[in-house]
Order: sequence, then structure tokens, then C-alpha cells
Amino acid sequence: MKRCRVVRVDETVPLDGVVEGTPWEAAEAVEIDEFPWGPSDAERSAVVRSLYDEDALYLQYRVEEDRVRAETSELNGPVWEDSCVELFATLEPGRRPHYVNFEVNCVGAFRLGFGPDRDDRELISPELADSVRVATSVDGSMTGSSGVGRWWVAAALPFETLRAFTGVPTSPEEGTVWRGNFHRLGDGGDALYATWNPVDAPTPDFHRPSQFGELVFGRAPDER
Repeated sequence: MKRCRVVRVDETVPLDGVVEGTPWEAAEAVEIDEFPWGPSDAERSAVVRSLYDEDALYLQYRVEEDRVRAETSELNGPVWEDSCVELFATLEPGRRPHYVNFEVNCVGAFRLGFGPDRDDRELISPELADSVRVATSVDGSMTGSSGVGRWWVAAALPFETLRAFTGVPTSPEEGTVWRGNFHRLGDGGDALYATWNPVDAPTPDFHRPSQFGELVFGRAPDER
């Protein structure tokens, strides 16, 4: 099982693709480099960084791609059919199996669900979704495929929103552990599926909470 540190910061976290000279420098660079359902494609890498403060969880994905695809622009649409990155996370591991799935495509359209398995899931309401902030390097008016080559997306998931949506008293502190996985899907043309923590399944299936890694919240080791 892999382990990732979600680093606590006190500075304002910018929602952009820059790392150098920003709070994102403190984050662990996590490679989404497991390919359970096809040959590996090291030339098209994806790296995710995660930070948090008292208000929110912050994610930054930087993706290499031959071309990108975006057909979905609506909330809770089928973003997994596009160039897409994801976080799946169990907020109360050991207490109940429910987990969130946050899936966002290259133009910033996202899907946020919560439930115990693939089929039994509640989707976030438009009212709550308004508080989730997403920024991306790809023009939001794009539809179809484009030879962008590389792109980034950054998001802020307020803990207050997660609490209201899931009913889980979500306020991570030093030592809090979630179970989770990071995913990446290709542009729809060549069935690219990649994960951070390995998934053992005969066909593509990210809804495998028993095979999530560990997301450990806390200060960077050199700040303790």
C-alpha cells in the first residue's frame, strides 16, 4: 500500500499550475504511474500534489498528453469519458465504507459523489457545488479533441462543503489518515487508465476502496 502526505500550509494556495516559488513546492509530487489495464505509457505522465489548511483540501494535477478531449461541461456529467483526473477518498476508514469521488476533466467540469460502492452514490447539489473552486489551463469552451500536449487543473474542496455533503465531521489535523487513490484517464481515443495505488481488477474499476492507499495529513517533515 502506498502512502502520500497531504501537507499542511499556512499561506494562501494559488489555484494554478505553477510549483516553483509557491506553496505547492512543499507538497509531495505523486506520480500516477500504475497501469492496471493496459501497457504503461511513461511518456504521458501525470503528477498530483495535495495541500490543506483549516478551510480546504487543495489538489494540483499536471498532465502530459498527446491530445486532450472534453465533451462534458455540466456538473456531475460523464467527465470520465474525457481527459480527466480523479481523487477517490474514504473519509472515515475503519468506521464505514463510504467514500467520495471527485472527478474533473481538462476544462474544469467536475463530478462529486459519495456512497458505499459504485452503484449507491449521491451526487453533490448545484448549490453546494458552487463552493468548490476549480481552475484549469484548457479553454473551457473547448469541445472535442485538441492537440494541447500538456495541461493542469487545480481545485479547492472546502471542508465545510464536504461536511455538508457527506455528513462526515471532516476537519483533518496532524496525523489524520484517509484512505484514497488518485486516477487519470486518457483522451478517450486510446483507453488510457492510470492509478497511483495499484488496483487488482480484471477490468477498469476505480471503485475499489479496499485497494486505496493512505493519505496522511500533517506538516512537512522538516517543519516539525
